[in-house]
Amino acid sequence: PMKSMIVSAILLILLFAVSICATLATQSHNSPSHPAPTIDKYSIVEEKVVYSRWRTVTQRKVRYPKGNIVDFDIQDQRGAGAVIIFAWDSKNKTATIVREYMPGCHRVLGGLAAGIIETSPDKHDSDPLLAAQHELEEECHLAGGTWHRLTDEGVSIPMDKYVQTEISAFLVIDPSRVENPRPLDDEEEIEIVRGISAKEIVSMVRRGDMNLVGAWASLLALEKLRELGEIR
Repeated sequence: PMKSMIVSAILLILLFAVSICATLATQSHNSPSHPAPTIDKYSIVEEKVVYSRWRTVTQRKVRYPKGNIVDFDIQDQRGAGAVIIFAWDSKNKTATIVREYMPGCHRVLGGLAAGIIETSPDKHDSDPLLAAQHELEEECHLAGGTWHRLTDEGVSIPMDKYVQTEISAFLVIDPSRVENPRPLDDEEEIEIVRGISAKEIVSMVRRGDMNLVGAWASLLALEKLRELGEIR
C-alpha cells in the first residue's frame, strides 16, 4: 500500500509539472518576446515638403524608441483622403467596374470608381460619402442605390506604409444609370465594364488584373455581400 501511495504521488507531481510547462509554453507563444512599441514612442522631429504638384513628397525625420533618427519620403495628395466604390446589381448579381490606364505601372487594369475627397465647400466639403457618390456618377454613370460603408464607421485606411493619404471604401447596391453624368477629369480615360460576376472579380484579383486598392475594396465588398445574403 505504501509503495502504491508513493507511485500515485509521483504521478500527480508529474502531471502538475506537465500542466505548468504547457501553460508557460502557451503564454510564451502568445506573448511576443519583443512587443512592438506604441505610437507615442515615435516622434516627428522635422518635416519639409521637397516636391509639390498634384501630389507632394515630404521629407520626414522620425526619432525611434531607441533614439536613432530615420529619414523617410512620405507621399500625399491634395484633398481630405480618397474614396473607392464597389457597385453591385442585385438583380443579375454582377458588379460594374472600370478599366483604365494606370501611369504608375504603365498598364491598363481593371479597378473600381475612385477619387479624391475635395475639401472645397463647393464640391465635397470633406464628406467621404458625397465624394463617393460624385465619383460613382462620373466614372460609372451610376447614382442612387443603397450605400454601405465597408469599414467601421468613421474609419479610413492608410493606402501604404509610405503614403499619408487614407481611403474610405463603400459598397452601393442597385444604383441607377445616369443619362447626363458629371464629366470626367481631363487625365481620365475610362471604360465602364458592366456584368462582372463575383467569381470573375476574385479571378481578376488573383491574376493581377486589378490594382491593390481596388482588389482590397472588392474583397471587402464581396464579404459584405455574403453578410447581406446577396452571394454565397
